[in-house]
Amino acid sequence: MSEVVQRVVVGVDGSKESVSALRQAAQEAERHDAALCPVIAWVPPGGEAADAMYPAPADVRAHWERTARDRLMTACDQALGADARRLVVRPRVVRAQPGPALVACARRDTDMLVMGAGRHGSVHRLLFGSVSRHCLRHARCPVLVVHPDEEK
Repeated sequence: MSEVVQRVVVGVDGSKESVSALRQAAQEAERHDAALCPVIAWVPPGGEAADAMYPAPADVRAHWERTARDRLMTACDQALGADARRLVVRPRVVRAQPGPALVACARRDTDMLVMGAGRHGSVHRLLFGSVSRHCLRHARCPVLVVHPDEEK
């Protein structure tokens, strides 16, 4: 594993936890003089299997992707503000499940993967799995899991 970090990949979904992770990722990118790569992953409502059986029209798919991009840009604005000018920021929208998408985006040993620890309950994790657990298990680079702010 390389000790040089060239890219900091961070998972974003628009939640408060992911905005906190994005702030932490920006600090890591600045500390390592690395590019900041915020990534949002999306799947069609109902999942890929439903979309394969009943494909959505192209304009509807474009709407879903635009919505994801808007969420990503809003999170970047909230987390980075004017600090974004000091960083090389390369946002990315990916159509895939979040865990595999983040692992694929942070595929180099010179990457660092940052993500927020979600607050989903055990039933949600049972049905959908844990993105952070998937990334910790499969990532080939260092992974930083940012726990939710304790402030209320």
